[in-house]
Amino acid sequence: MNDMPKQTLWLLQQFENANYSCYFVGGCVRDFLLDETIHDYDFTTNATPAQMIALFQHQDCKILDIGAAFGTITVIYQGLRMEITTYRIEQEYQKHRSPKQIAFSDSIYDDLSRRDFTVNAIAYHPKQGFIDPFDGQSDIKNRVLRCVGSSEKRLNEDALRILRALRFHFTLGFTIEKELAAAIIHNAPLLSTLSKERIQAELQGMLMSDADNLLQTLRSYQVLEYIVPFIKNIYDISQESKWHSYDVFTHTDIALNHTKGYTLTEKLAVLFHDFGKPFTKRIDAQGIAHFPKHQLKSREIAKEALCEMKYPKHIITECCTLIALHDDYIKPDELSLRKLLAKLSMNYELAFSLIRIQAADAYAKNPLYNQAQLSELKQAESTLSQMKATGFSVLLKDLKLNGNDLKQLGYFGSEIKTALHRLYDKVIENPSCNDKKQLLEILKQFKSM
Repeated sequence: MNDMPKQTLWLLQQFENANYSCYFVGGCVRDFLLDETIHDYDFTTNATPAQMIALFQHQDCKILDIGAAFGTITVIYQGLRMEITTYRIEQEYQKHRSPKQIAFSDSIYDDLSRRDFTVNAIAYHPKQGFIDPFDGQSDIKNRVLRCVGSSEKRLNEDALRILRALRFHFTLGFTIEKELAAAIIHNAPLLSTLSKERIQAELQGMLMSDADNLLQTLRSYQVLEYIVPFIKNIYDISQESKWHSYDVFTHTDIALNHTKGYTLTEKLAVLFHDFGKPFTKRIDAQGIAHFPKHQLKSREIAKEALCEMKYPKHIITECCTLIALHDDYIKPDELSLRKLLAKLSMNYELAFSLIRIQAADAYAKNPLYNQAQLSELKQAESTLSQMKATGFSVLLKDLKLNGNDLKQLGYFGSEIKTALHRLYDKVIENPSCNDKKQLLEILKQFKSM
């Protein structure tokens, strides 16, 4: 770890100069050993928060002491944020989330003993090497995830560790060892004690991992219904149609398998896109299943779930728009795509997102019948790219005839809005007619009809 940022080595030197011990610890050590990108630099020390503040208060750095009561301060030096925590012992966890009491310690072994997983319980100092009392390096080498000490105790202390274990499984490809797997299943109900924001953050990490069979794996650990509201409704809902080979839950999981590289909003749209099917399912006289307007019910459920999970408003709005339109047939010709863009207020990125969502949905359908749709979606994406390159964009406000013009022509009230929208439809069909003279001629045609 000799190639760590110079700021981190500077920080270690400050502790050494003051005769304190200090080590890299946790995720940054783990990610270094995995040759993964390091995002956060955490340290542990025998210095108390007060001693740390005294050590850095006259240095050319910024100190944040908001976590000092729990043994943590943050030092920002030359743009790098570094979090340092005093060696500590945690006792009497409350509400399966946080320790009721902490006690500072002089032993790094005490501090490593309180950590969640062996792969996160490794400390490092450039001069002293690794301190690894729980053989976390071996678990990293073998890509095995196990708890420090009793899995049952660790998860019962802090229910968030259940989700962290599963996120590490998906993002790092670690196998969850048997004792930890059993403890996850046994303690799954504790997830109901977590805040929605915490669950949202962990779900986001899992979704963005691009792992295969995400939903089925979470279901097998009996945690899925605690993470994704309403998902139990789509379990084992059959789809009796030549277009579908799978039940709704399996279809959704396979669709997610085809979202590698997608944005969070797109992945959430795929996740929720068919949640309305159990409430709209109808079987016709031939035994074929239909789900009329399921996309609208899915949008309604997604909005409720995403609001409950505290997602940002812009994600909720875009996700619900994509879900509402995911079943609309997208043709690859320019006219159809102009009409689609008009629905989306000329938001090209949202249009590309809709195509990607429909592609993921199609991949999860019967492979005997999905090839034509996939081919058309590919053509639509290409055509849309060409349209974007030419700069095509016409909003209602861009019409060369406006509301004031219509008032002067004798239109009033709702007539103005109706006329403008009819004219806009004509311009979308034929952009070259967005000329005041031509639009006036079109208005005459409307009146003569």
